[in-house]
Amino acid sequence: MNDQTRDSTVKPVTSLEDTSLIAYLKLKGHILIPWISRDDPSDIRVSFDIQGNELQIEKDMQTFYDNEQVGIQDFCRNLKEVKSTMYNLKRIKTRE
Repeated sequence: MNDQTRDSTVKPVTSLEDTSLIAYLKLKGHILIPWISRDDPSDIRVSFDIQGNELQIEKDMQTFYDNEQVGIQDFCRNLKEVKSTMYNLKRIKTRE
């Protein structure tokens, strides 16, 4: 599909598995979409698609690695939510 036929409502995504980075991007206001990797049924992996402007996502990823100071309680709350989402998806997948 070329750029001319691409649906303009579809936003670009960046896929990640690093829970700390994902929690930080959530803190920065990015949209997270969890999904289960189905490559290997014996190894259930949860990844997150980060939806939004690719340049802004890259910029926020760089500020994460530059050790930007953020509210620790806010970051911990987001990290807990990300990990909870992962465990819940894994639990659902193992019940199938």
